[in-house]
Amino acid sequence: MIQSNFTADLVEKAAKNFDNIKDSIKALYEILLMISDKEKDNFYLEMAEENLSGLYLNLLELLANDYGLRKILKKLKNSEIELDIILDELIAGEK
Repeated sequence: MIQSNFTADLVEKAAKNFDNIKDSIKALYEILLMISDKEKDNFYLEMAEENLSGLYLNLLELLANDYGLRKILKKLKNSEIELDIILDELIAGEK
């Protein structure tokens, strides 16, 4: 009984994480629309839309690829993949 409850909790947590990621991507898109001038920034808006769509589609493909996802998780646990995305440094480098 404990094992199935533990698994159900993990599934619920994973579903919540996915919903949070999806909501964050939607919110980023909405912010982008609010701050952009659709006539002037059309090129940049299109690039950002493509990147947000790509992010979401790649996330879905990763989640659907059970074997690949397990391999990625194993590499993450073994610190073979860099997890940090330090946005402050990225933004500072652009200035």
